[in-house]
Amino acid sequence: MRFRLLLTALATLPLAACADGGNSDEGPTPFDDDSEVGPDVINDGAPDNDSLPDDSKADQVLPATFVVADQSPVKSQGSRGVCSIFSATAMIENLYIKGGMPVAEVDFSEQYLQWAVKNLDGAFANTDGSSSDANLRTTVKFGTVKEAEWPYQASPWTAANDPECTGGEALPTKCYTNGEPPASVGAARKFKLPSSRWINNNSIKSHIFNKKVGVNVGMTFFYQSWNHRKSQLPVNSEYWRQGYVTYPNADDRRISLEKRAGHAIHIIGWDDNLAVCSRDKEGKDVLGGDGKCVMEKGFYIFKNSWGTAGFGIAHPSGPGYGYLSYKYVKEQGSAVVAEIPTLEAPREVCDAGGDEDGDGQANCADADCLMHPACAGGGGDHTFTATPAASIPDTGMISNTIDVADDGTVADVKVTVDITHTYRGDLKVSLTKGAVTKVLFNGTGGSADDLKQTFTVTGLDGAALRGGWTLKVEDTASQDVGTLNSWKLEVTTR
Repeated sequence: MRFRLLLTALATLPLAACADGGNSDEGPTPFDDDSEVGPDVINDGAPDNDSLPDDSKADQVLPATFVVADQSPVKSQGSRGVCSIFSATAMIENLYIKGGMPVAEVDFSEQYLQWAVKNLDGAFANTDGSSSDANLRTTVKFGTVKEAEWPYQASPWTAANDPECTGGEALPTKCYTNGEPPASVGAARKFKLPSSRWINNNSIKSHIFNKKVGVNVGMTFFYQSWNHRKSQLPVNSEYWRQGYVTYPNADDRRISLEKRAGHAIHIIGWDDNLAVCSRDKEGKDVLGGDGKCVMEKGFYIFKNSWGTAGFGIAHPSGPGYGYLSYKYVKEQGSAVVAEIPTLEAPREVCDAGGDEDGDGQANCADADCLMHPACAGGGGDHTFTATPAASIPDTGMISNTIDVADDGTVADVKVTVDITHTYRGDLKVSLTKGAVTKVLFNGTGGSADDLKQTFTVTGLDGAALRGGWTLKVEDTASQDVGTLNSWKLEVTTR
């Protein structure tokens, strides 16, 4: 059984650029001169929340408070409207730390991602802003680079940098990316993600708790709720220090939408018990009939992109973190997630279309492909199929082995599985050859049915073809079962 709550359809009106930390002392904001830096749809392409499956498990009891570790330091977007770039980078860094990369080595380039999403993916080419979905999609397809390859520039380009960047809307793309990346970036290693997707807002807690990674949410920005200095309504400096973002009252919603902005954040946990007094348009406490504060209870914990000198300086998770109202996210937010990457150095896929290892040489032009069958070398293709039609027990595991008698040295491996299952998010699938086990799939897809997919398997290059190849399918949670119908092993040898 799954939760199937119907949520209010998400707003899709155009938004101004991402809001910056208006009360901080870290520099100007994109709105200081009251000019727009370009339209932005912070949740561009987001489906209606009630059309997305709820990945929550009906039998799972979540703790009242929870926070994901494995976070990189809080950064500042400066005076550029690139909050979704910073929240996406925060997620990418969280995922790479979770994947095993040392925290000291995890620092990816917001400057490069801003350029890549506009020039490689082609999204939001003539605006400062973007969306978490586009940013993560770009990282899946093209990857990002280390901060040292192209350090972030905290101020946007103006006419002083290029005469074409004279202000106004729909400027050339270079004005929003601060030019082109250094030539050295072309040969730099590209750090990719396996996949990304929208998720139901009801699934945010479940995803954070089960995956132990964060969730990115984009939303309409309400100035008084965020205690932003551009608010036309009174704000609360103590709420700003604590990082409290409450549900907006009617006047805040009305006035904020007159100059609509968006914001994107990286949610890393929650506190069901935190209660904060609601405020009216005068910034005063809303009191009940008993004369006591009307409390708003239940807040997500998030990592922001306004630096550490102002917003959230008294937050328990550290300066720059905040608390965001559950109700705010439920009504205004759209959530995006991505999967944990592997840390193996990327390897050129010789018969594909890109430069997977980021060395500037693609396909047969890459020295790694000299012996690949698609290029000048020898080797061959070997295909093996098994049809076990084996039942996958609830919270249990099955395995099936293909014994290969052919000789050869492995170059590339692909595995195709055909699994019927009533909740694919329960599944973990792995391939074992000798002493090496590679996880192919781990809980992606939530409540969707079945797993019929082909996986490219890395890390087996140079292994012997001959011997047993074992596929393991594990059901990691209760209530749903399935069947391993068949699987196919495709190996290219040198």
